[in-house]
Amino acid sequence: MKRLIPLLIFFLGGWTAVFAQTAPFAGTVKDQRTGEPLPGASIELSIKGVEGKQRDIHLIAGLDGSFVLRHVPSGHYAVSVKVVGYERVSQEMDLVDGTVKFLNFTMEPGKKELTTVNVTAAGGGRGTDRGSQLADRRADIVQNSLSARAIEVSPDLSVASTSQRVSGVTTERGNNGEAQYVIIRGMDKRYIYTLVNGIKIPSPDNKNRYVPLDIFPADLLERLEITKSLTPNMEGDAIGGAVNMIMKDAPNKFSVNASGALGYANDFFTQDFQKFSTSGSLDRSPRVLNGPSYQATMKDFPNNAFLHSKSHHPFGEVLGLSLGGRLFGNKLGVLVAGSFQNTFRNVKSILFDQPDELVEGKGQLGDLSVRHLSVQQQRSGTHLKLDYQLNDKNKLAFYGGYMNLMRQEFRNATDTNLELGRTGPGLGRVSNSNRDLHEVQQIINFTLKGEHAIGSNFFLDWTGAYSKAILNRPDEGTINWDGGAQTDSYTGAIVITKPTLERSTREFTHSSDEDKSGYLNLRYASLIGGASVDWTIGGMYRDKNRNSQYDAYNLDPASTAITQTYNGDANQNSWTVNNSTGTPGNPLNYTAEEKVGAGYGMVKIEAGPWLITGGARYEHTDLTWLSALPSDQSGKTGDIAYYDVLPSGNIKYSLDRKQAVRLSYYSAISRPNFYEVIPHTLYDPETGQLERGNPYLKRTTADNFDLRYEYYPKGLDQLLVGIFYKKVQNPIEYTITNIPDVTQPQVPSNNTFYMAENFGNANNKGAELDITKFWRWFGIKANYTFTDSKITTIKQREVAATGSNIHSTPEQSRPLQGQSKHVGNLSFLFKDDNKLGLNAQLAFQYTSARINTVSQYYNYDIWQKAFAQMDFSVEKRLVRRWYVFVKVNNILNTPYELEVHQPYDTQNINPYAPYQKEGKNLLMRKDTYGVNYLLGVKFKL
Repeated sequence: MKRLIPLLIFFLGGWTAVFAQTAPFAGTVKDQRTGEPLPGASIELSIKGVEGKQRDIHLIAGLDGSFVLRHVPSGHYAVSVKVVGYERVSQEMDLVDGTVKFLNFTMEPGKKELTTVNVTAAGGGRGTDRGSQLADRRADIVQNSLSARAIEVSPDLSVASTSQRVSGVTTERGNNGEAQYVIIRGMDKRYIYTLVNGIKIPSPDNKNRYVPLDIFPADLLERLEITKSLTPNMEGDAIGGAVNMIMKDAPNKFSVNASGALGYANDFFTQDFQKFSTSGSLDRSPRVLNGPSYQATMKDFPNNAFLHSKSHHPFGEVLGLSLGGRLFGNKLGVLVAGSFQNTFRNVKSILFDQPDELVEGKGQLGDLSVRHLSVQQQRSGTHLKLDYQLNDKNKLAFYGGYMNLMRQEFRNATDTNLELGRTGPGLGRVSNSNRDLHEVQQIINFTLKGEHAIGSNFFLDWTGAYSKAILNRPDEGTINWDGGAQTDSYTGAIVITKPTLERSTREFTHSSDEDKSGYLNLRYASLIGGASVDWTIGGMYRDKNRNSQYDAYNLDPASTAITQTYNGDANQNSWTVNNSTGTPGNPLNYTAEEKVGAGYGMVKIEAGPWLITGGARYEHTDLTWLSALPSDQSGKTGDIAYYDVLPSGNIKYSLDRKQAVRLSYYSAISRPNFYEVIPHTLYDPETGQLERGNPYLKRTTADNFDLRYEYYPKGLDQLLVGIFYKKVQNPIEYTITNIPDVTQPQVPSNNTFYMAENFGNANNKGAELDITKFWRWFGIKANYTFTDSKITTIKQREVAATGSNIHSTPEQSRPLQGQSKHVGNLSFLFKDDNKLGLNAQLAFQYTSARINTVSQYYNYDIWQKAFAQMDFSVEKRLVRRWYVFVKVNNILNTPYELEVHQPYDTQNINPYAPYQKEGKNLLMRKDTYGVNYLLGVKFKL
């Protein structure tokens, strides 16, 4: 609360000042033709006949085109209004004490500068808030955008964090508390694809298709588009929508922008950061480096990573640089940009396991794991963008981008068994572990595009794209030991036992996902009955190759006469390699190839207030894989082929220049992830579950409907109101199940598995409200999304009863996994880029409860609790081209909490289970991240 009060005073003070103004001179500046306000217009007053005694008074119009001036001496004034790209307007007036003078100026575009009006005068240039708003208004589809300028002055550093400011968008956090994946309108991340400049990119995630957006630095973007409907020329696997990152383009004039900042996490005032070195560790597994017959020894597994040291008060760094312009008579545009972000976080995590069998009314708990993590994350990116205008009818463009995310994580875990069922009092077994993880994710993207006009009616564009995503997690080391400080799970007494050394594991994970794609579109422009009609046909082909490698080596304590103990230095212990050839038979050693071919036909009609776009798309998918399973085992190879016809239509009706109504329909699919269909069984230390593949997964299909009303009264003000409906067939969700192995259904299973399954049919409907309103420099930006989804599945139910439990298999309805019923954003804004050079934003976000994991048991789904988050940012110009800025994230120290909607009851659960509260829902996980600060400077030329 102490952190909140100064920020509220800052903004409430500003609002009071706004509504207290009773100026003698006020007015607005608007475009004569469109009626749009012209923010940034220059107003100059000078007293007639008083030369040399009264200096001129200068004003700047606000974001709504208005201006206000108080305490002006009475007199006869000459008023001059100037806007770049418009004819100058001048007039004279008299100001008298006690009389309010209000003037409306309408500006006529200048004949010689019409080409610059859209860029400068109306504030609609690339990267501006106005330009982003115009892109949404002119789009054929339903979309919401954020400009480069909005991103720059926001509290966010990554694209993932920035996206949560858009209506209908929520995010999932990574281990360090930063946003990582996007959820649109309650549709899980699997139903969304990611584009760079309109081209789909692969994922560095070795299990999934969806792209972790925290790999992209936000300061490389010109605009972030969240697409909520599709047209036939867009790829069809976006049931939830799409994220399109429009990267920075060459500016019309030479420009240089540079920034540097230092960051600090609140936890480091009282805690140290644990770090380790990866020097000497292998970059790939011994088997991959030396061949399948190689016998690994302890020389291949140095223990440097297990030698931890402390860093006091680590500071993060954020650096950014971009420069570009146009050459050779404006024919060649060049833009080079780079970004580097280095952050440190300490995270405390509490995690409870569920037992294999759950009885309703007896909310049992398994093991309790208390974890402390130190996470360093380095995010870097660079890109080059070129465009060359050969002549009036031919243009070439090239884009090259490289993104890199390095994560280094130390985790200490203490696990205590809490299950009841023992015959008498005794010690709950305590086990400990340290894990050191070093991971690098990379995305490389090259695109060459051509645009050609053939005659006066035909237009051809083509694109060749190469993208590759890489994940390398080498020598992930875990060392385990039993003992230490143990708690008697019945009496609560603390007992100290000797730390007995147990097994150590070393894991090597490497995967690559490579796309080679081609796109071709031919458009014919015609006039029919006074209407503009464009006919477009086109197609695309993508050859995707996924290669996954995985090896795990078990290192056991060497046999000695005395049981070995662990004192924190693994070099003091002796080890033997249990499986010296690695795990070549693990099913995560696989290759997969997917070929997607598509063709479409589309028509676009513009007739008066009507804009109609419609057509159909055909997509054919052919997926094959080869895994490392034994040749006689089912699932070693596989082939899945299918095709889809995806119709779509978008209608926009403009009520007037400021209002429009949109209606859209599109059919879409979602393909299963590679990892989900490859047969396998593998333990995941993050979830504490055995994961299993399901080669019988079907693709998800959906019919999607949208209706939206849009109103843009003036400037950046807007009101967007919409409703949507999605009918989803065969949604894919993860569940905890104990069904037999899908490749060996005759073999019963006594274990529980975390596995993807199809869950019948589902409906997802909702409404969105998006409001932006400015009063000169002060504004409010708010959005709210209501989402209601429903899916009904069969569950297992065990009810406690005298003698024996009652077993049944009832149906249960629930929301889709990851869907929150209520999502809202509220931001208080101050924007004055001209006079004060001050931008500030106080941003609130609320996300209601949502299902994190689907359980096979009735009423035992794991939910993420509702949460609210607050962030703050401010930027102030110091001198002409120098700025200082501050960003503060997670001011409320919002935790990540998971729970089961079963009450904690000390009669049925160990009464000494910590962190649980009598009568409250069972807490399954709680992660806390602390508050983070960033202070920096910028230079703009």
